[in-house]
Parts: sequence; C-alpha cells; structure tokens
Amino acid sequence: MRTVVITGVSGGLGAALFDQLASRGDRVLALGRHFSDAQRALAAREPERVTLRTTDLAEVASLPDTAELALALRGATGAVLLHNAAVIEPIGPVGTLAPEQVARAVTVNLTAPMLLTNAFLAAAGRPAQVLFISSGAAQRAIEGWSAYCATKSGGKMFFAVLAAEADKVTVACVNPGVMDTPMQSTIRAASFPERERYEGLHSRGELPDPADVARKIISAHLTNQYED
Repeated sequence: MRTVVITGVSGGLGAALFDQLASRGDRVLALGRHFSDAQRALAAREPERVTLRTTDLAEVASLPDTAELALALRGATGAVLLHNAAVIEPIGPVGTLAPEQVARAVTVNLTAPMLLTNAFLAAAGRPAQVLFISSGAAQRAIEGWSAYCATKSGGKMFFAVLAAEADKVTVACVNPGVMDTPMQSTIRAASFPERERYEGLHSRGELPDPADVARKIISAHLTNQYED
C-alpha cells in the first residue's frame, strides 16, 4: 500500500486531496493544526490506514523527524510527500509588514517544506515522490504579496534542485491556479492593487471547486505511481 504524507488538510485543496486519496485506498499521514470532524471520524474507523498528526508548520520543532517518518512509511510500496499547506499573509507593501507574520510565512511556506522533505527522503529511501503545490506568484511579482511570492519562488527553486539531484525520486511543482478556497477569502478581504481581479472571479462564479482541482492533480501526478 502506498503511503502519502500531506500537509494542510483542514480545508480547501488540502481537504479535497485528503478525501480523494483516502477514498482511493492510500495510507495517509496528515500533518496540520486542525482536522475536520469527518477526518477525525475516518481516522477513528481506520487507524491503521489514516493518521492525523497535529503539527504546526510555523514551529519547526513540531515537525516529524526521520525516525517518525520511517515508522509511518514502514511496509509501504511507495512513498509520497505532498506539500499543500501555505499562508498568504502578510499582504501589504514592504515597509508596513508585521515582522512576526513575515517570519511565519517564511517558515510555513519554505522552511518547513525544506526540512520535511529532507527528513522524508532520509526515511523513505527510493523510489519516492514529492509534490509541492506552487502558485503563479512563484513566477511573477504581485504588489502586496512580497512574502508569498518570495517563499513560493524559493520553494520552486529548492524543488528544482532536488529534481536535478534526485535518483529515483519524482519531483513536481504544481501550480493549481485560483480556486474557491479559504485563502481566496483572505485575499478578497485584503487591500492590494489586484484585489478587484480576485473579487471579479468570485462574483462571476469563475473560481473552480477544489475537488475538481484535486482530481486533476491526482490524475496528472499521483495515479498509478508506486501503487500495488
């Protein structure tokens, strides 16, 4: 049975990925601060297959280490690490940003994925697969999004280096595009030059359902990869 380690499953794309991967029969280790009642119920019904591990990605000491991940991956036919968790805040011009929010964004969006990937590959051996949910913000400057753009761009480069180094490790940075998630609600409530664009997408009903985006990601990157 393949084991998938995934971050940020409490809502939006992460919740959709969790639901679909779990329903496919994968063994899932979910890392996050919060879990839904449905996720907790599933973990209670199938504790050998679904594990919810409380983790605050802003506190790197709370991340699972190599030994813990090795135990979680024991007996797996394949190992997948799916970096979904991210924070968009702080939003605003450089010079007005709260230092603690900048530090949190860097830790959640970049430092934690780097450390978790390092521990995961040490635990998993080969073959393994790593997916990083990226963003168009990794490739273009969006005024007010300096922390998010910088951390997503940094993540893209980290995983590009991993792909160059990798021996029997499949690496992908996936830009899922905009979709109807809690992050989009945060964006619409903020003040920055491009806000009207995101408001328009929402008001016109043009934001895709995260479940549809999750299906596309799984089909493109996770179907028939290291499965029984």
